[in-house]
Amino acid sequence: MTNTIDKKEIEQFSYLSNTWWDKSGPFSPLHKMSDARIKFIRRNAIRIIDNKYTDPHMLKGLNCLDVGCGGGILSEKLSRLGAIVTGIDASDKAIQVAKAHSLKSRLKIDYKCMTTSDLLESNYQYYVNKFDLIIASEIIEHVKNRDIFLSDLSKLCRNGGLVVFTTINDSFLGIMLGKFFAENVIKIIPKRTHDHNKFISPEKLTFEAEKHNIILDNFTGFQPVFSFQSIFKKEFENFKLSSFLEINYGAAGIKV
Repeated sequence: MTNTIDKKEIEQFSYLSNTWWDKSGPFSPLHKMSDARIKFIRRNAIRIIDNKYTDPHMLKGLNCLDVGCGGGILSEKLSRLGAIVTGIDASDKAIQVAKAHSLKSRLKIDYKCMTTSDLLESNYQYYVNKFDLIIASEIIEHVKNRDIFLSDLSKLCRNGGLVVFTTINDSFLGIMLGKFFAENVIKIIPKRTHDHNKFISPEKLTFEAEKHNIILDNFTGFQPVFSFQSIFKKEFENFKLSSFLEINYGAAGIKV
């Protein structure tokens, strides 16, 4: 594995791998955020799709790379929208879970235990400029070297392709709510899931991505929705798209 990964964080996610598809377990926020993430992806994918394909297969035929796919929560939704999905993750245990669940779901998804750099090194000529759509959802805040990671994404995405990030803002609210409140107060995610020193603001991500020819120009916030019952249970109902970027946000743009 290359130096884009943090071994301690991979061990943490590997330890939790058997709970990926437990919708009330440690990964419940990802399940509850997944519909909002897909809505943001679809909103931006309009830029690169053939208009003849509409719901429910609007991504039909697009080569899609789900980076840090984990147990396959997002990969399966992308596959159901018609995308040709490759899912990669540095945790072998997560990949095994993803493979087993895709078979159960009767979905054809190409899962690989690899980092972005490993993928390029495995067959550079095949993977360079290959993907129409790259999703890096809830992963950039876990990588060890963002510059290498962004460089890899740029190489993997074709010119005119779409790159989508979702992550936690490096802001006071992002750190307090996305890290300390979520992990230590309402405990909806396990402790030590995030290192707040790796959080990145939309402005900084835009600047760093542009150095690698990824022009981020569309942003959204992911706002948790609560009910009286969910507050009592210390959980979210789900997430909705918002103009408020201070906690969780998405960023999308074209590789030029």
